[in-house]
Amino acid sequence: MYKTIMLYLTMTLTVLNASNIEQEIGINIGLNSTKNEDGNKFKNPTVGLTYQNNKYVISPRVDIDYTKVNNDQASALVKASVNGVYEYENHTVATPYALAGVGYEYVSGATEGAFESHPFIQGGAGVKVDLEQGFKARVEGKVLQIIGGDDENNEFMLTAGVSMPIGREELVKHQAPRVIRAAPVMARPTPVIVREPINRVSVFHSNNNECPIKISASDFDRDGVQDSMDQCPATPCSFTVDTYGCPIKTTLKINFASGSSEIRSVSRFQVSRFAQFLLQNRGSMVKIKGHTDSQGSAAKNLTLSNQRANSVVQALVAQGVSASRLEASGEGETMPMATNKTAAGRALNRRIEAELFYAKGR
Repeated sequence: MYKTIMLYLTMTLTVLNASNIEQEIGINIGLNSTKNEDGNKFKNPTVGLTYQNNKYVISPRVDIDYTKVNNDQASALVKASVNGVYEYENHTVATPYALAGVGYEYVSGATEGAFESHPFIQGGAGVKVDLEQGFKARVEGKVLQIIGGDDENNEFMLTAGVSMPIGREELVKHQAPRVIRAAPVMARPTPVIVREPINRVSVFHSNNNECPIKISASDFDRDGVQDSMDQCPATPCSFTVDTYGCPIKTTLKINFASGSSEIRSVSRFQVSRFAQFLLQNRGSMVKIKGHTDSQGSAAKNLTLSNQRANSVVQALVAQGVSASRLEASGEGETMPMATNKTAAGRALNRRIEAELFYAKGR
């Protein structure tokens, strides 16, 4: 029975690999301790399937767990639960997280008054480790408290497993990393731009004294939105903002060699500072858009812009930004901001733009 469920879960992972990058599905195995009055006894094998939607700060997750019970009061447990997961972004490939939720446990072969089906609440914690192409290894512990039971007060579960993104697109030709293209699952209100950056190709600023004064009212970050209405009161100068005073767009001065998608060392500080900003402002989804000048063929420039955008995404992930927040796309030579007839204009057109999107009604 245990091997059969493992086979079905593995097949489900394969079939469901076609939807949205902001979602992931995982499989895990481990041990469960059902009777803990005299100490934990992790002797019951368990297998589970999880589905998680990462487009929110607290991600909703659905768990289905099957446990083979090794005692004379029951034969198996089937648990279904809905949980909220909060991930702690950091500067390593390991992401710790906490979860809490509610669910229902069905007991097969139940013993009346001793081991019966009941609803439950649970909490837990774990660590995800980034692997290749969006896959993650996971180690997790959960504690479950039965509601309304007589003897079965609580359970403990320790599991390890792997999760994978749903809806990965094919690689761009000749590109080692993949381009992440998330479907528009988040409501994206049309932003009303209050100001333009002082220098659209400027280095990522944090000193708002460099911004000109826009309004006579109190405006700490000088973005043109009064402090009493500003939901993001420390927006750097290099961003345009919406009517809430929150950043929506900036141009990152990333230096690439001609025809290359490798980020030069001189630009890594720029990426690092932008990553720091995203880690401190975690309520947004981010689209990284690559642009080129008009030299070379349009098809080649489109591929190159995709590669450059994805290079920046991978660099941000390496700095600790969750991959579920990031999307990469390339515009090629189609959106110049200056003339392509001069070297200076072409330099302006070879750029990376970052657009931020927020949940509706934030």
